[in-house]
Order: sequence, then structure tokens, then C-alpha cells
Amino acid sequence: MTKRGPAPTESQTSSVQNSGLQEVLDEHKISLKTRCKHVTEGTDETGSGTLLDRIYTELYITEGQSEEVNTQHEVRQLETASKKKILHETPIKCHKIFKALPDQQRHIRVVLTNGVADVGKTFSVQKFTLDWAEGLENQDLSLVVPLLFRELNLIKDEQYSLLTLLHVFHPTLQKVTAEKLAVCKPLLIFDGLDESRLSLDFHNNEVVSDVTQKSSVNVLLTNLIKGNLLPLALIWITSRPAAANQIPPKYIDRVTEVRGFTDAQKEEYFRRRFSDEDLSNRIISHIKTSMSLRIMCLIPVFCWITATVLVHLLTTDQRGELPKTLTDMYSHFLLVQTKRKKQKYDEGHETSPQELMEADREVILKLGRLAFEQLEKGNIMFYQEDLEQCGLDVTEASVYSGVCTVIFKRESVIFQKTVYCFVHLSIQEFLAAVYMFHCYTNRNTELLEDFLWKNWDNENSDCLMKDDNDHDS
Repeated sequence: MTKRGPAPTESQTSSVQNSGLQEVLDEHKISLKTRCKHVTEGTDETGSGTLLDRIYTELYITEGQSEEVNTQHEVRQLETASKKKILHETPIKCHKIFKALPDQQRHIRVVLTNGVADVGKTFSVQKFTLDWAEGLENQDLSLVVPLLFRELNLIKDEQYSLLTLLHVFHPTLQKVTAEKLAVCKPLLIFDGLDESRLSLDFHNNEVVSDVTQKSSVNVLLTNLIKGNLLPLALIWITSRPAAANQIPPKYIDRVTEVRGFTDAQKEEYFRRRFSDEDLSNRIISHIKTSMSLRIMCLIPVFCWITATVLVHLLTTDQRGELPKTLTDMYSHFLLVQTKRKKQKYDEGHETSPQELMEADREVILKLGRLAFEQLEKGNIMFYQEDLEQCGLDVTEASVYSGVCTVIFKRESVIFQKTVYCFVHLSIQEFLAAVYMFHCYTNRNTELLEDFLWKNWDNENSDCLMKDDNDHDS
């Protein structure tokens, strides 16, 4: 890690008021509060938002990263992390991500935060941003600007200046000029490097030091990280571990890792989510009976999936044992989402149960094909044309929004393209495994042979269709 540049002075940040910028920044804070106040757990259905402060549970974040972070499948990383002793780890609170520890004498300008898929990196960014916008934390920052790589992908081939880029993604900043930006102490947050389709070149990209100079998005980003462009700005990048090495270590001042929920935080999550104490106690007790579920509940979105399934099973007249393996849990999750879809979309239609089952089966197999083909390409984000290639139309994906999240971009012309992703990477892997199993049972030898000849790494292609008993023994 390198030590670069002095920290912004109080006089620089206080000059914001004298520049006529405060009114604009106040409007920007209101906009961010609107964006960040509500979250959607797993789905993006209209009206399904939940107050972030009502469900937010502090995540376990540490300085540094695990040694095995790039060498194991992410489920295995969770398993390894769950067995670790935390005696020598340095925990960091989310709102102190840019604060040096008592024994550290350095200015922290660029932070890279690692974490497996959906472990809580984006929730942390959202909570940090909301707390700043509400005046609760990090008030030494005059401006916080969150940017998503899934959005930046949509303009990766276009030319923008940094100033115009901020205007386009955050219209409330339209009145911010280059001169006004120069007196700010801004934090630019780039969330989801693993979703990036930009080509980051830290060696051959042109040098850009003027916020009004047009260039490609990847050139602007590399110059921001290197400190050539807006050198007083703080930079926060989040990523899944496998993609984090796109940024040379010499440009990073601090590496942190989001580990997800500790056991106590898991319990707090379920108690905050349900007002029914008996229901939350039964869910917590059941999770403790299965090592697989206990490990996966490190991930907030898996807690949501678990809650969705177990609440349905515990509050309806369901017989049989509650799911203890990942395969059982995801199978029940598909059934629950299918049943909800029938209730919401099929009321009043004279359709036989057999026809409904066949329609459900067809859509799930299409989703499975989408999951499989995008995993082969290394994609966890995809677009309408990817769905259409698998025979899926947008309405079908929207119907199954509990499985395939739809993210609509509405704030600007560049946001009119819809981006899709599965609720969690392991759901994508599960559906891909279902599709492969279907191909096997239906003797689709051409696809199977093609898959085998590609000689995937056994560790990284380990799918969730295998027996989970090795976790539960």
C-alpha cells in the first residue's frame, strides 16, 4: 500500500458554504435519502420496499482479506470462514471504513472492500450513504456519490467527462461546476466491480487530470484510482474476491472484507424482521440444526430466502420435515415463488393444474438454461437479448421476480436498458444444475459432451445439486 497526498483540510471543506454549493448538496442529500431509505430483499417488485433501518443488521467487516479468497468456490469460502477463529482479526465498523486505526498513521484515500456474492457489500454502501445523507455519520465529507458498475456498463463505449458523468447519474448535481467540485471533499463509491464489463488498464491508459476532459469510462476510473483525476476525492470500490485483482495493490490504501453475519447478528436479523417472537425463535432453532443453513445464513440474502421458505412452511398446513440442505431449501424456494405467481397472475383464468405445472416447468427450465449459459460466459448480470436467446420474454422473468431480479433504470436516457440478475449466485448455480440434470435425463448428449470437453475446474464448477450431507453430518 502507498501513502499518497495530504488529507483535505477543514478550510477546504468549509469553503463549500461560501461557494454557493450547499443548497445543491442539500438537494442531493434528499435525493440519496429517497434512494437509500428503502431496500428490496431479493425482489424488485413495486411497493415491496422495506425500510433499511428497520431490517439493517451490522455486518462483520475486517481489515485485510482471507488467504483462500481467490482459490475456493464462494460457498467453500463461507464454510472456511465459519470455522475460523477471529482472535487476530481487526474488525472495522462500516461508517469508519476511511478512518485510520489508532496504531495507523496514514491517509486512507482508496478502499477496496471484498466479499462473496450478496454478503452485504451493497447494503453496507447503502447504509453508509443513508447515514451521511441524514447527517448521522461522516459529516467531514461534503459529497457522497454512489455509482454502480452495472449502470456504468451501459455507457462503457461512450465518451464522458467526470463532471458530466456525475451530472448524468445524479441529476441533482447538475449545478455543480468544475470550480465548485474543486472545493468539495467528495467520496465516489463504485459498487460491484465483479459486475463490470469495463476494461481497466492501469498501464497504458491516457492521463486525465481535468474533470471537464472527455474520455471513456474505464480511463476516467483508472485515473481516479491513481489520483490523477480529482486527487482529493476518496474512492471506495466493492467487489467479489475473484474480480478484485483488476486493481493493482499499489493503488489501494486499505483492503477490507465483508464476512457477513456472525451467529449473534443472524439472530438479530430474524428478530428484527419478524414481530412474532415465537416464529423468529422457531426459525433460528431450525437453522441451528443444519450446518449448511448456518453457514449460508452468513449471507443476508440467504437469510431472506430462508425466511421466505420457513415462514411459508411454518404458517401453512404443511406436512413433512423442514428443509435442511441447500438443495431442499432452493427446491422449496422455487415452489413458494411458483405458488405466489399463481395467486398473483393466474386468478380468474380457467387453467388446469396440469397446464400450470407444465408452464412452470417450462419457465424454470428456460431460467435454468439462462443461468447455465451465463455462468459459462462468466456473467452474473445480463440483458433482455440474453433472455430472448433462451426463449424467455420479459413478462415471464417479471413473473418470476423472486428468482430473477429485475432492475429498472429510470432516471436518465442511459438507464432505459433493463439489467437482470439472479437473486444470488448460488440460485443461478442451482438453476444451472437443474438444467444440466434435465439435459442428462433427456439424453441431451451434445450439450453434456460440450460441457465436459470444456474441462471446467472441479472446485469452481461444484454445483449445489450434489448431496449436502457432507455439511450436515
